[in-house]
Amino acid sequence: MVVAIIGILASVVLASLNIARGKGTAAAIKSNLKNAIAQAELSYSDVGDYSGACTAIAKMLTAVTNAGASSSCLSYNNSGLSDVYIRWGASGIKGTSTPIQAWSSSPVGAATWDVQGVNSSGVFVSSDTYMNWDTANTACGIAGGRLPTMEELKTLTDATYIASGNSTRTPPGFVADFYWSSTTVPSGSAWAYDVYMSTGDINGDNKTNGICVRCVR
Repeated sequence: MVVAIIGILASVVLASLNIARGKGTAAAIKSNLKNAIAQAELSYSDVGDYSGACTAIAKMLTAVTNAGASSSCLSYNNSGLSDVYIRWGASGIKGTSTPIQAWSSSPVGAATWDVQGVNSSGVFVSSDTYMNWDTANTACGIAGGRLPTMEELKTLTDATYIASGNSTRTPPGFVADFYWSSTTVPSGSAWAYDVYMSTGDINGDNKTNGICVRCVR
């Protein structure tokens, strides 16, 4: 009886330790991505753009990787689109199964990806919902979050590609489809960028179109 009780207590303690360890890991990843913002801004101050942002935050990304997450950074416009600008974003993803464990960072701030989608009323749902850009922004706001930036979306697919052993870019729990970003196309206010999850391609889409939505907070 004593042995059985000790065994039960030991399993409870181990479970608690695993939960605490998991929370500590997530906190470390989020902290490093948050600290990356300051380093990226210092890089901007030096050269006047974010072209060197990924180099500036390399140590933070190494720390993210050491904490058990696959990471990716983007500090230039590689989409092939005509708009000329240099921004930055970085993401880290831990594991390759649902629910998603992922975090992103950009000049907008450091954020955690929602594990579920939302509907047009900002209510969490089991599958991602299609909606136009304005409705998507409103829904994420009601849910207590925001739409991700173009870079956050792009680097999430890239980090997923690394985490999956180069087998998929679609994050766990997402569908292989287009997802809205919060980033308006500079040359046309009626358009915003989206990212095709299965390829990581960045596209411009009319804000009236119905596209998948996933929020960060």
